[in-house]
Amino acid sequence: MVRTFRQRRNNVGQFPATVGEPPSALEVVRLPVRARASACRSDPEDPRLPKHSSRASARVRPPVSEPVAARVRPYVTGPVAPATPSLPALNGRSVRNLRHVRTVRAVRRNVAIVAVGFAALLVGGVALPAYAQATALPAYVAPKLQSLAVSAALPLPVISRDTYSVTVPPPLQWPVDPGSPISDGFGPRIAPCAGCSSYHEGVDFDPGYGATVHAIAAGVVVETNNPGYSALGIHVAIEHVIDGQTIVSAYGHMQVGSMKLKVGDIVHAGQPIGLVGSTGASTGAHLHFEIRQGGTTPIDPLVWMHAHLG
Repeated sequence: MVRTFRQRRNNVGQFPATVGEPPSALEVVRLPVRARASACRSDPEDPRLPKHSSRASARVRPPVSEPVAARVRPYVTGPVAPATPSLPALNGRSVRNLRHVRTVRAVRRNVAIVAVGFAALLVGGVALPAYAQATALPAYVAPKLQSLAVSAALPLPVISRDTYSVTVPPPLQWPVDPGSPISDGFGPRIAPCAGCSSYHEGVDFDPGYGATVHAIAAGVVVETNNPGYSALGIHVAIEHVIDGQTIVSAYGHMQVGSMKLKVGDIVHAGQPIGLVGSTGASTGAHLHFEIRQGGTTPIDPLVWMHAHLG
């Protein structure tokens, strides 16, 4: 508590001459609370002081005999540092806002640190070279060499030319089983069906539906009809050279899909070329077989086959 006193003489004494200012100047004196109370109570006749009861007066300590000048701080003539300005007290909302700001700043700082660390890890993982771990491979062991002992006097079998035989197809054979029934022969006849000719240029064998048809000799395919319509139905013609003569053999009325040959194919004697059927102008399942001498002139197949096969 600061009070202003005018310099005056009293029963306490005079301010020392070393205070620094003339007696007429005002001075600020800081006294202890007890000293100020004692100084005030030392003048009971002062009308400015409040009246106290006898009980309060009894509790008042006796006046201090120590000179006030001894307790007064000397006057400072130099510059005095300004007092720190007091700030108003913060209410609860301001404190919460301040804490929120501090929390946000701390979170941002931590996030920035984590982001920088993550970026450093990425850069280090991509830019820094990777070192492969060396792995010791097992020593190479050469495989053991195999050896074979052969006697110098190895007996060899005696090869005789008469002990071997080779089976080859005959150069000429029947297209079907020669014991098969013959339903129609070569030459003039009464047409058995609409579209059938009255002059039969071949011979009809009846081995049964689905019987295998074979080529009579090796040759080259020169004509096919598969599956277009023809009086001979599904048929094929093969050109041969037999005893120095050009002969064409023809096979007709075979089943659809059973003949796989095409013009230019090479066939050998006895090769299966189709199955007995009833395609084209036919009255039933049979094989129509032709022999064309010189490749164009039909002749009796039975006479020619017996002449060459015996």
